[in-house]
This record gives sequence, C-alpha cells and structure tokens, in this order.
Amino acid sequence: MQLRVHRIGAVCLILALLCSGTTARANEHRPLLELPSGQELEIQRFPGSGKSLLLWLPSERGFGKAHAQHARALAQMGYEVWLADLHDAYFVERNRRSIAQFPLDDIVTVIDAAIASSDVDVFLLSNSRGAQLSLIAAREWQLQNPGKIRLRGAFLSHAHLYQARPRVGEKASYLPIVAATNLPVYLLDAQYSTRSSRIGGLAAALGAGGSQVFTQVIPAVQGGFFARDNSELSEHDLAAKQAFANTIDRGLKLLAQAATPGTAVASNIDTRRTARVSSQESALAELENPLQAPTIRLQDYHGSSYAFDEHKGQVVLVNFWASWCKPCVEEIPSLHRLRARIEDPAFEIVTVNVGEERDRIANFLERVPVELPLLLDIDSKVAKEWKIYVYPSSYLVDDRGLIRFAYLGALEWDSPEIIAIIQNLLNHR
Repeated sequence: MQLRVHRIGAVCLILALLCSGTTARANEHRPLLELPSGQELEIQRFPGSGKSLLLWLPSERGFGKAHAQHARALAQMGYEVWLADLHDAYFVERNRRSIAQFPLDDIVTVIDAAIASSDVDVFLLSNSRGAQLSLIAAREWQLQNPGKIRLRGAFLSHAHLYQARPRVGEKASYLPIVAATNLPVYLLDAQYSTRSSRIGGLAAALGAGGSQVFTQVIPAVQGGFFARDNSELSEHDLAAKQAFANTIDRGLKLLAQAATPGTAVASNIDTRRTARVSSQESALAELENPLQAPTIRLQDYHGSSYAFDEHKGQVVLVNFWASWCKPCVEEIPSLHRLRARIEDPAFEIVTVNVGEERDRIANFLERVPVELPLLLDIDSKVAKEWKIYVYPSSYLVDDRGLIRFAYLGALEWDSPEIIAIIQNLLNHR
C-alpha cells in the first residue's frame, strides 16, 4: 500500500500527514491511497485531537453534504474522521447493488491505513447496506491480524443485514457475517423506519456470535434523518440531525468500554457474502401455496375494537403502511379509486398503520385523507405476526381467510389487471 497526499494550491507529497498531529494546515490535505486492485481512493480527512479515528464507509447511497458536516462536528470533539468515498473511486452507481462491487481486500487495506496512521483506537461507521461491508471487512481484518485489537468496533445506523427480501409469510434470515461478528457493535435506528421494531432481533443475532451489542432507537424521528436535506425534516428530525455527532460520541464511548476480541470468530461458511438484491416484480403475485392470514385484533383510528374475523366470507385487501413512507402515501389515492371501482359488499380494504401514535396520524390525515378502515398497530405487534419487512406491504385474502396474492411495495391498485384478480376471487366465493 502506498499513500499520497494532495495539497490544495500546491503539488506536495507529505507522508507525515498520517501522523496524529492536528494543525490548521492538515485540514488542507486529502490522503490518496493506492489499493491492491490498482484503484486510488481519496480520503476526505477531518483531523481531530487524538481521541479515536473513525473510518466512515458509505451506504449503498454513498455520501452527501451532511456526512461532511457530521464529520466536522466529530472532529471538533477530538475524533479524527476519514470519509472513504468508494463510489467515486470505483465509478460505481449509487444503488442497492453497489456495496457488493467494492473489493474486500481494498477495504481491508483502508482499515490498515487508518490503523497505521496513528496509535489511537479505530472504529467503523456506516449505515444501511454499508453495515454489511463494515462487518465483513472488519472480520477479514481480524483474520489477517490475529492478536491485534486496534479495531475496536462498529457504529451502525439503520443496519441492513438481511440475506434477501423474504418471501411472503417467511421470516427474514440474516447474512452469515452476523453470526461471525464478535467485535462490539452499536445499533442506532429511528422510530419511524422499517427496521426499528426489529432492532432487538438483530442485536440478539449479533450477540449469539459473541458481539457485545448496544442499541438505541430515537423516538419520534424518521429514518435517514442525519443525511436528509433540512427542508425534508420535521422539528424532531432536525433536532436529531443536529445532535447526531453527540449521538455517535455516546455510542463510541460505550464501544470503547467493551472488550475487544483478539481473534475472529471461526466459521465454516462464507461470511463474505453481501445481501442478494432481487428485481422488483411489477404485478400482484399469486402465492403458490396460499397461507392462512394471521389474526388482527386492533383498535381503529376512532378507538373502536376491530377483529379480522369480522370479514369471514369476504375478500379483503390488507395494506400495511406508515406515514413516513413515501411510496405508501403515493399509493393511497389508488386504493381509494379501487374502493370506488369495486362496490361489491363482499370486498373490503383494510389499512394498518404500523408504529405510529394516533396524534401523529391525526396530523397526517389533515394533509392526506384516508377514507378507508384505518387500524393502528402502534407497537408493531401485528406487523411482526404478518412478517412485514417492507412498507407498504399488501395482501389479498380470500373468503376462506387465505392469503392468495401479495405485493411488497407500492402499486396502482385500480389497474385493470388487479381489478380482474379481485373480481375473480369474488366470483369464486
């Protein structure tokens, strides 16, 4: 590995930049790492005062302006922060498949460079699918450096560590790296996100591999708050974004207190695999083996008790959604149009809001009316029983209570194809 440093306004190669000193001039340098693959990776470096070094690996969406803002705030706290913009280095498009395109040996080399640059502890930061890359690279570094404990753990936000999108009615499984991780991990999520209600399950799975895991869910905040533009944020989101560096600081202090193993977890399976990304189907899909629909017993928006058994003998479309989910909101008008197109009393549409309090829903309904039965699954219990991992998720249940069709994502529900499917179920009651 070679390191070169570009200086703004002059051509200058300064290997001494890797030392832990912090001067104003050091802020003008960007290390350029030459990696085993032959690629060159420019590191956006924010010098600190020797507290710890944070190597920030991107999610599948790469970095935005907010990441640099958070890095500066962390540097002011004393952390040195390295932003490794892998997408630009490899000319990789920012999408769900991007994480699998970064050579693992290169990422291990970047970790080596961070560790070699000073004598402080090193932590990994990332979010979403970047969590896969972080944990896989961390274990690979452990395998190559037995007995060394300079890599102390990982701070992961909204971690995506599932192997693939599960089939309807099936429980999602985690990637092999989850059971093969023993470095300390801090898991952060926002209340209004797809994975906050399942953070405990992920923590337990990581813990089974030997990792000491810390978890935090920030209440009343939307997922991705720390990277979104301020114009898209609520008052709570903005406050959480402004405090994000402090949140990371608290998490790192806990990670620093945890024991760091000197060897990697032994494993007989391939722990280098990242999640499979399947192409999104464009139509309502029929289940080869219809499933019995789990029961639903909730209160509706008006406070009345509701039981799914009330629809015995009817065909029911059950739609799980959340107000923070843009695709969910975008498909609401088409659900209204579907209701208007099929007036048969044997057909019903039931919407289930997941994880949001009534007051929040009331504010949402002032902007976007939902003129359909609206149930409140505030603690996400019903969503877990239905094995919901994606919002929106919709299920077409026949008159015998069997899930016959399903779709994970948003659809135009009043399309001729969907109306024909529903009408066929109604005709065969």
